Amino acid sequence: MRKLNLLLMGLVIISACSKKGKDQDPGFQSVKGFGASTDRPEGVPFVWPKGIRLLEKPGEYEECFDAIHKQNRNYGHGGEVQLCLNFYNETDESIKLTLPPGLMFISKSLEAQNGILVTAVTIEVPAGQYVVNLMLSCVNGSRSSSTGYEYEEQPIVTDHPALRDLVKMLKNKKCNYEDYGGVALQPRAMEISAFIDVAIKDLIKGKPIHQQEMKGLLAIPDR
Repeated sequence: MRKLNLLLMGLVIISACSKKGKDQDPGFQSVKGFGASTDRPEGVPFVWPKGIRLLEKPGEYEECFDAIHKQNRNYGHGGEVQLCLNFYNETDESIKLTLPPGLMFISKSLEAQNGILVTAVTIEVPAGQYVVNLMLSCVNGSRSSSTGYEYEEQPIVTDHPALRDLVKMLKNKKCNYEDYGGVALQPRAMEISAFIDVAIKDLIKGKPIHQQEMKGLLAIPDR
């Protein structure tokens, strides 16, 4: 059952990331770390709130399967990059952790996708240990999913100019898995993630969002 759930979730997300569109414009140059670029992405290091730290390196989805499926701790959108984050709250009270649009986790291998958020994610981290599954959209076309690859512990916040309007469009929309109860295979959340993934893929290649995806994005409910 575990492998079946993983497969079902991956089919929708990976098909969105790999959906074929028009060829990239001749002479178009990808921003560092996006698309076909093999350069390291540029951005400002993300600072964890005081009292919050990661107990381990960002890990694979399989490593926190039980916590995710029994407690529905799925956050973010997309899914070809899925990272198990093992937080530790050193205080006696819960801490509200906000991950901003543009947050990116960087793969240590050029064979795997870098992952990005284009919407804010808020996680209420209780005192002590708290494990979540963060889902991010892919930004590197033909690269592999995050499964089996290591990611840098320090995320960054990027500002890709082609994604700014998309970030604004989605700011007050119910785009994330946590907006739909954090359920791993929630159909509406998966559908929305697919629209977002395809839109990101088009934009970072210098293309406009296709009509079908734009229609889907505009239909996302408001918060």
